[in-house]
Amino acid sequence: FAVIMEKPAKARKKKAADTPKKKVCKSEGCEKKPVRKGVCSDHGGKQNCKSEGCDNVAKEAGVCRKHGAKAKTCSQEGCANVVRQGGKCVRHGARVTASMICSAEDCTSRAQKGGVCRKHGAPARHCKVDGCTFHAQNRGVCFRHGAEQKRCSSEGCTNFAINGGVCRRHGATLKECSTDGCTNRAENGGVCRKHGAQVKVCSADDCSNQARRGGVCEKHGATVRKRKICTMEGCTTRAVNGGVCIKHGAKVKQCKKENCNNNALKGGVCYRHREHNESEAARESSASASASTTSNATAVQV
Repeated sequence: FAVIMEKPAKARKKKAADTPKKKVCKSEGCEKKPVRKGVCSDHGGKQNCKSEGCDNVAKEAGVCRKHGAKAKTCSQEGCANVVRQGGKCVRHGARVTASMICSAEDCTSRAQKGGVCRKHGAPARHCKVDGCTFHAQNRGVCFRHGAEQKRCSSEGCTNFAINGGVCRRHGATLKECSTDGCTNRAENGGVCRKHGAQVKVCSADDCSNQARRGGVCEKHGATVRKRKICTMEGCTTRAVNGGVCIKHGAKVKQCKKENCNNNALKGGVCYRHREHNESEAARESSASASASTTSNATAVQV
């Protein structure tokens, strides 16, 4: 019998693993990520909403959010913010990458455009209505020209949501002035107007009034929203809540100081106790300043 000699199997050479190539837009010279049909949004990749006359980008089922596309919201109970990562919004644990933070030194604001926030030079989008200088909120327009604003998620409440999906009445927290002992609302720079927050001044020549709308004050053409009047017949008093004034049943918070029945204004206290708190704080600050001056003088003598 002929012996068939088996040839030794040749060792196969392992091919070097190919490094995955980053997908880029197939338009010449473009390195952006493709969105649809191999091209980026700048070169026709984005799909517009199929609703007639709508130029918004389609988010789901060929339509934009305005025409029915649902945006995923944060899984945290009572939060209506849009999901960023892992079913959470940034506020409730979604990780924020370095590219999302303003590149300016010591700034933690979110980057808008060019790697910086609006405070450090990112251009803000203005309302697309001719002659309007307000910032665009959504759909390219400001609130005055039809931008939708979120309503409070509490049942039966029609107030606008401030943060956390609720209004101030139902638990939305506002930033307070960073000055010790001050409960006023922070305007800019972390402080209130009393402690140095800059306020926009009317753009009219030789006018120092506060700008209300369109960069001008009421005297020079700013239109101010009319106050709601009590709905009771023959009453011209301002409505507080529920469409009625205090006289006709509107509930008002009372001062939190013991045995005080006055209406609360700011910080849960009435005007009388607010002035008292401010005067006490001023006395304490002056006393501490005088004590530090005395200690410094003693140290110098020694």
